[in-house]
Amino acid sequence: MPAERTVKQRPLRQLTLTGANTSFSSSPSSLKSTSKISKKSKSSIDRVYTDTILTIKPKFAELISKREKNHEFRKYELRESVERLWLYETAPVSAITYVMDTARPKRPGEVQDSSGIGNDDFDNGLKESKFGYPVLGLYKLEKPLKAVDMKSLYGISPPQGYLYAPKKLVEEVKTEEMNKLF
Repeated sequence: MPAERTVKQRPLRQLTLTGANTSFSSSPSSLKSTSKISKKSKSSIDRVYTDTILTIKPKFAELISKREKNHEFRKYELRESVERLWLYETAPVSAITYVMDTARPKRPGEVQDSSGIGNDDFDNGLKESKFGYPVLGLYKLEKPLKAVDMKSLYGISPPQGYLYAPKKLVEEVKTEEMNKLF
């Protein structure tokens, strides 16, 4: 009969979303985290729930600015408190370029306005999106807020879908100082 082998168990290390190290024992009997992270430290950025940064393709941002698209369609519903959408245009622009005034989203069948691109398809349930945010007004930033500046000035990265805006951004970049398109 072969001799029994002993294997030295080394703790596994993992970085959490906050960047803190977390150690786990690799033995099944001890899968407890040794991290001492408080739940409060996950995000130290104060958010404003009236403003949301939304990722959008440049062609759709252009259609909104030309008033050819009067609803922004999404699969998800944002908080009821959202009044403004900060439009982060994806590559090649890679910047927040516009701020859009909006209201509670409409559901398929509620838009009833064929003048906007995509409205009829949305109303007829032909889109995957279930929420249509109306474009009530549009402001253009004097200087687009590039991704690198979002990180250095406000501690945020471009969202994959959306994120609620940092309070500092909303306080420092005021719509009153932007070019109102409509």
